[in-house]
Amino acid sequence: MNQDTEALQAKDVEEMAKYGIVRQPVDYFLFDTFRYTSLKDAVAQAKRCENATEV
Repeated sequence: MNQDTEALQAKDVEEMAKYGIVRQPVDYFLFDTFRYTSLKDAVAQAKRCENATEV
C-alpha cells in the first residue's frame, strides 16, 4: 500500500490532532512514466511528446 492511501494508525491520528496537522488527498496525473500534480503540466508534456513524434 502506498503512502498516499495507507490507513492511519490511532497514534498517528492523535499526533495529527495534537500538532494541528491536516491530511489532504492529492490528485496525480500520470503520463508516460511521470506523475504530475498539475493537469496543465501533464498536458503540456503530452503535447511536447506529440509534437516530437510529428517531426
